[in-house]
Amino acid sequence: MSSKKQKPISIPWMKIFVTSLLMGAYITFVGSFGIVSLAIVEGIGAAFLYLSYVPAIILAIGLLVFIGASIMILIHSFRWARYLVCLFGCGLAAIPLTPIVLMPHFFLGSMIFGFSASGFGSSGEIVCVAFFFLAVLAWTLWWSRGLYRISKKHRPALWLWRTVEKYANDTKGSQRRLRKLIKDFSHPTLVPEKIKKKFRRSH
Repeated sequence: MSSKKQKPISIPWMKIFVTSLLMGAYITFVGSFGIVSLAIVEGIGAAFLYLSYVPAIILAIGLLVFIGASIMILIHSFRWARYLVCLFGCGLAAIPLTPIVLMPHFFLGSMIFGFSASGFGSSGEIVCVAFFFLAVLAWTLWWSRGLYRISKKHRPALWLWRTVEKYANDTKGSQRRLRKLIKDFSHPTLVPEKIKKKFRRSH
């Protein structure tokens, strides 16, 4: 990270809010093309009822866009926010990945818990349960050995921490993305620039 003090960036909150409302109006307008089908299926009354809710829909979508833009500004402005986002992302990724990575351990734990609450009526059942338990235990030990080798060779925890640290401390990159975000939101327009370019090319 550079030792030079970064120049603070002024945030045009009012322009961002206006642009968010215009984006909400554009999204609502695009979604309103189904009003003809609504009028045919449900009647004119349903179509007029939908139109009466249009201002509230525009405001709701605009506020969602503004909240999203504000969160991005917060992330690009503060290092602690980037660390928090990385922590949140790792937590979300860990929810589905942990049962996959530790699958044998979950099987073994569930089996021990289930068998401890069960009564066995014959020696045959005990032999089957013991055989199944030893098989799952062997699978768990083999799986744990593989995880240990991967952890020792590739050090995924260290790699993940370095990646998070690199992203969180990338002040120049964050300011560059912040300036781009401000530029995109500083020119309020009801029609997106991409659609304008396509329209100009067609003429």
